Order: sequence, then structure tokens, then C-alpha cells
Amino acid sequence: MKSMIPFLIALICFILVILEGTLATINLPFLQDEWVFVSHFLFMFLLYVTIFFEKESTYYAILLSILFSFIIDIVYTDVIGVYIFAYTAVLYAARGLMKVLQSNFLIAILMTTVGVVATDILIFFLYNIIQVHENSWYLYWQNRLIPTSIWNILFGLLIYLIFAKKLTKWSYIKFERSD
Repeated sequence: MKSMIPFLIALICFILVILEGTLATINLPFLQDEWVFVSHFLFMFLLYVTIFFEKESTYYAILLSILFSFIIDIVYTDVIGVYIFAYTAVLYAARGLMKVLQSNFLIAILMTTVGVVATDILIFFLYNIIQVHENSWYLYWQNRLIPTSIWNILFGLLIYLIFAKKLTKWSYIKFERSD
């Protein structure tokens, strides 16, 4: 079991990448047409891996971020490297913050909120720099950042409820239990 845990986390990441693409095509009739929801499920799960699973000497979340955000860049976007950079940079910053913060519900939700907002803003600025789109900050903020943040925070609560205790248990099995 000890050696299977990283592969199990990678399998969950793969499923979340597929889920992101599947939910991107769903339009809910009760929402405004201008609103854009971007799912960052992989990022949130890797953020919880950083919070609840990682130790100071391990970099599973960073490595999985590079691998699976590369897949997101290839399959879902036109520019390779934007999601790789955004996900990995924000996860690395979160990893640094977790050295001084405790792993609990409040910190996890706060890190999810700040992480999703920071990731989406970073992606927006990178796309603006390389001129993939030329949206104004006001339109982006109103039509994408707020709906995306709310959508991902709600899904982040679900991911927290499903995986927080499992990741803590897996961390104990992987790093502390002697078999």
C-alpha cells in the first residue's frame, strides 16, 4: 500500500482532469450567458495534497502539477505552458505558506480561495501578455473571476470533505508508519 499511494493520487488527478473537461461543456440554463466558469479541480486537489499529504522533503504536488497541467495545456488550451506555470507557481507559494500554517479546515478553505483566485488571475495576465485574448480587467473580474471563484470554492468544499482525511491517512501510511 505504501508504494501505491503516489499512483493513487496520480489516478485521482487524471480523473479530475477528465472531469474538468467534461464539466466545461455543460451550460446551466439559470445562469447568465456572459458568465464563464473555469474549473480548477486538479489545482484544488493538488493544493489539498500540499496541505494534508506533503512533508518538507517531498514534492509530489509540484511534480503532479507539472505533469497534469501539461496535459491540460495540450488538450484544453491553445498555448502550452500557461497552466503549467500558474498551477506550479501558486502551489509552490502555498507550500511555502504551509511551513508556518497548520493543516485544518479554515486554512484549507482560505488557501483554496486565495489559490484559485491567484491562479485564475495569473492565467488571465499570462494570456494578456501573450495576447491570446484582450479582455478588459473589468469584464474579466465581473464575468469570469467571480463565477469561477464561487464555482471552485463550492467544489473545493466537496473535495475537502472527500479527501482531507484520506490524504492525512495516506501521509501517515506513506511517511510515518513502519511496515
